[in-house]
Amino acid sequence: MKKIIKHFIEHPEEKENFNDMALLLFEYLYKHNQDYQQFCQRRAVGIRQVRHWKDIPAVSTDAFKNAFLSATPHEQCSRIFMTSGTTTGISGKHYHKDLEIYDLSALLGFKQYVTDQCLPTAILFPNEEEMPNSSLAHYLEILKANGQPDSMHFITEKGLEVAALKEWLIAHQKQPVIILGASYSFVHLFEALSQGEVLPIHPDSLLFDTGGFKNFSKVYQLDTFYQKLLSVFPVRTNPVNMYGMTELSTEYYTQFAFDKLLLKRGPHWIKYKIIDPATGLEVEQGKPGLLVHIDLANINSVPAIQTGDLAIDHGEGFELLGRVKNGEPKGCSIAAKDWLEDHHD
Repeated sequence: MKKIIKHFIEHPEEKENFNDMALLLFEYLYKHNQDYQQFCQRRAVGIRQVRHWKDIPAVSTDAFKNAFLSATPHEQCSRIFMTSGTTTGISGKHYHKDLEIYDLSALLGFKQYVTDQCLPTAILFPNEEEMPNSSLAHYLEILKANGQPDSMHFITEKGLEVAALKEWLIAHQKQPVIILGASYSFVHLFEALSQGEVLPIHPDSLLFDTGGFKNFSKVYQLDTFYQKLLSVFPVRTNPVNMYGMTELSTEYYTQFAFDKLLLKRGPHWIKYKIIDPATGLEVEQGKPGLLVHIDLANINSVPAIQTGDLAIDHGEGFELLGRVKNGEPKGCSIAAKDWLEDHHD
């Protein structure tokens, strides 16, 4: 199965075969992931009932907290990513036999929607050793490895190292760089700088954030956040926001622009649909509903994920509205917030 999916991911010219690939993956995971098979059977759905990718039963993100959603025995899984920031104290677990497809998906998606250049990279998030169960820490490690050898993390056990970041920026101000981080990491940086301070950066550099501001005490409107980001880092290119989840193996991307509809788009191996939470049926395009992802890079867990995110399908991408009322706050920005608070002097 991995070989088939890898080929599909590496060949965008075959994107019209998405439905066939999704059905193959569903059949494989139905047969090998016992908890997922039982989930489908309780809904009277078997292999014969699924004829289109939209028919694939979607598992709620909450199920990752209790079920063992893996086609591989626990002892053969090389990595487990865990969700962060939930109020129940129970983390969801995403089991991976290996990370070959995950890493491929992350790198090719980033190259398609952000840049295919190999640039020095500054990361405002803890490294993989400090957060071994964080999917974002691993994702950013992939991007760091794809960058120049002098790429660095600037959130460590000491907290946010502002002085070191400034020194690094000064040393690299004659060439474009990438600044990556959780949204809350940038907020923490804003608060550490003096009023109106501008950091030295090449104007062709790239800015990248992820996570948003889920239920924080200091909530930024998107326009306000990106205005501040661009005042601190005066670059020519619009910032890019990434939408990802621990339960997924593929990310969506948005290039921010003022006064424009912000649509999230993903590579050809992931699709989405919007459903009515009351009926589970797909809503009309342009109507709000719950966001469901079908991710072909999820080769060891489940192919379809039902989120607690509200969204609208606009055809060329989806508009994210926020989480359902009373939904638990979760995500990588919360992980960054918790880390910074734990390591703040």
